[in-house]
Amino acid sequence: MATRIAVAGAAGRMGRRIIALACADTAFKLVGAMESPGSDLLGRDAGELAGIGQLGLAVTVAPPVEFDVLID
Repeated sequence: MATRIAVAGAAGRMGRRIIALACADTAFKLVGAMESPGSDLLGRDAGELAGIGQLGLAVTVAPPVEFDVLID
């Protein structure tokens, strides 16, 4: 079973890199990508921000209901 990861600061350089690396490894499943309220990137696809194509996961303010690891 893959470790479910949520990333805070998903639109920053480190957040984008973590998203790309997590999605490249089957041991992980990206379940959340968060940014600060008021960010103009809220609602954007996390994969597009990371440069890896659409993942179908929007950047939000709140973390997902269920995750195993939160990377801040």
